[in-house]
Amino acid sequence: MSVRLGLAGIFLLSTLASHAQTVAERIYQSYNGVTSVVCQVRKDTESPVGKMRTLSRVYYQKPDRLHVENAAPIKRRIVCDGEVFYSYIEDDPRGFSRPVRLLDEEMQIQLRKVPGTAMDHLHRLQGLPETDIEATDEYPVRKGYRKGDLFVVLSLDAEQRLARIEFYRDEAMKERTAEYRYSSFKEVLPGAWIPLLSEGSMDAAGTTTRETSRVDNLVVNGPIAENLFVAGPFFKDVRFVDSFEKIYDL
Repeated sequence: MSVRLGLAGIFLLSTLASHAQTVAERIYQSYNGVTSVVCQVRKDTESPVGKMRTLSRVYYQKPDRLHVENAAPIKRRIVCDGEVFYSYIEDDPRGFSRPVRLLDEEMQIQLRKVPGTAMDHLHRLQGLPETDIEATDEYPVRKGYRKGDLFVVLSLDAEQRLARIEFYRDEAMKERTAEYRYSSFKEVLPGAWIPLLSEGSMDAAGTTTRETSRVDNLVVNGPIAENLFVAGPFFKDVRFVDSFEKIYDL
């Protein structure tokens, strides 16, 4: 039996197709149910100028509430109460502060990403069309996205988890500029996976920088003390300015 669609049916199908979720959108939205995160992050960076380890304690709560305490290599604290963002490095002459709505796009993305996830990369792919990339045994699902002057490839593992992100100069995929691999996943909510291990490499000007981040003591959607998002007690006698340049402009 044949089925004939009228104009309304054809329009409906085309509309549904145009609004079909991409892989980037599906994974990004899988974190919608994550309302708070507490964890420790250890990041090791190796570049031509040397090695560095950053140790951080992170408290994250929607919307736009964040408290990060960096213990090494420098002591730095970030507090955002949902309205105003504060950042101060110990012994600096001033700190940086600005209303969240006036932060630049990159800072807003970093503020709102669920800690440990690739949401910052995924955010930039929202609303973009995707193309199929040849699958491999390790990555049965691979999708490509054109973003500005880069071609971004997402690779999913057999469990449909985002296991790899690659950045190329173009669709030919001959020159890779950066790569991130994710593993040691923890399913914090149905379908929402947070990688406890992230390994990245970035190539620029003939040099390579490598980063390895490990997330420990992860607690999702648990209670967080309200006073952690009250900036005043953490920044006694600190004067804040609204640009990083002004911090050292004595």
